Amino acid sequence: MAGPHSPSGYNPCRMRGWPVHLLAVGSLILAACGAQASPTAPGVPPSSAAPSPEIPGASTLTPVPPAHIVLWLAPAFDPTSGSPAGSLLAERLAAFEQANPGLAIQVRIKGQSGPGGLLESLTAATEAAPAALPDVISLDAEDLNRAVLKGLLVSLDGLLEAPSEAEWYEYAQQAALIDGAFYGLPFGSHADVLAYRTDSYAGPPLSWADLLVGPPPFLFPAGDLTSAFTIAQYLSLDGPLLDGSGRPTLDPSILGDILEFYASARAAGVLPLSARQHDRASGTWAVLREGRATAAVAPLSVYLDEHDPSVDSAIPLPTRDGYGTCFASTWSWALVTQDAERQALVGQLLTWLTAPEFLGPWTRALSLLPPRASALALWPRDADTALASRLVTIAQPAPSAEILATFGPPLQRAVEAVLSAELTPEAAALAAAHAVRTP
Repeated sequence: MAGPHSPSGYNPCRMRGWPVHLLAVGSLILAACGAQASPTAPGVPPSSAAPSPEIPGASTLTPVPPAHIVLWLAPAFDPTSGSPAGSLLAERLAAFEQANPGLAIQVRIKGQSGPGGLLESLTAATEAAPAALPDVISLDAEDLNRAVLKGLLVSLDGLLEAPSEAEWYEYAQQAALIDGAFYGLPFGSHADVLAYRTDSYAGPPLSWADLLVGPPPFLFPAGDLTSAFTIAQYLSLDGPLLDGSGRPTLDPSILGDILEFYASARAAGVLPLSARQHDRASGTWAVLREGRATAAVAPLSVYLDEHDPSVDSAIPLPTRDGYGTCFASTWSWALVTQDAERQALVGQLLTWLTAPEFLGPWTRALSLLPPRASALALWPRDADTALASRLVTIAQPAPSAEILATFGPPLQRAVEAVLSAELTPEAAALAAAHAVRTP
């Protein structure tokens, strides 16, 4: 944020964090995402993303002191953190204040989950202290859905244009809508990738076959009770999660193929039993970084921040056909205020915060996938951008918490039974399918 010599009225002392989520999108739509190529000059570092001199429509609004906008953010987006991403957001907010004389943006930091978290705080304030509500809030996809169901948010329909097919990636368009209504304006997405040692593989291990003949060990978080990796594999094979009556279902044949891959990798010494000890991608990534694995599932954000380009590379999660897959867990801006005048000003701010010249450098600094092609076009032209460019073409919204809770435990038990040789892949698949049908 602007410092003590800034001409802006933005005061960093107002930005103090409060106490500590991150889940996934509520729908499962398996459409492939098409990235739109966008030419750009090579390598635009964050520092070059100077705020635009004018904000479209700003001249129509002339706030009178003490006009203000209250913004609630997760800790990862704290403008006072001192991180490159924090500094970029601080400068962007200050520039908006400067373009709107008399306006003050008040930032409050809330935890991602728990009693002091964004959703819980929003719920509590709505019920007991409406005057303490924010005007706009950052929410992950799962909390966005829950907030809409609780009636805590105002639709953006009529205030902003919904993300369009021509510019916004498919997963971002889907994340913006709740039951067909426009509630979230996406600004960045988490994803998991397969990181691997380039000195261990002759080429990227894009498929199951590549992993089976590759050097050991390969790790995915087999202890993850949500079974996100296995669900990604299942969906990549067009496996259904609902039957014709809308009830949860698993195709034992498709699941059996996946479990057979795990069993073959275990028998070949490629997939160790220690995979069962890991319930998060951050854990398997740590093993790779320590030199105890040759390939492992890793969070994209952590990989981008920590990898050594001289020995590490990454690709989408391998699939049987080698095309790859990826779940995108998207963060969005959401509208809370019911005041029409404040809504108009918030609409301008959200347009300002999702403009490509800011969103490109900011998402790169945050190590998040950008939601729109023109923002990704402003990432530096390097291997990390090439990875992101591939991910956005195949990303699909991550399963909802309900989907993960329904299918995760039975699938995890099936994986456990196969890796420990307690059941054959076919028997484990049948057991999982039965468990889903009769919980």
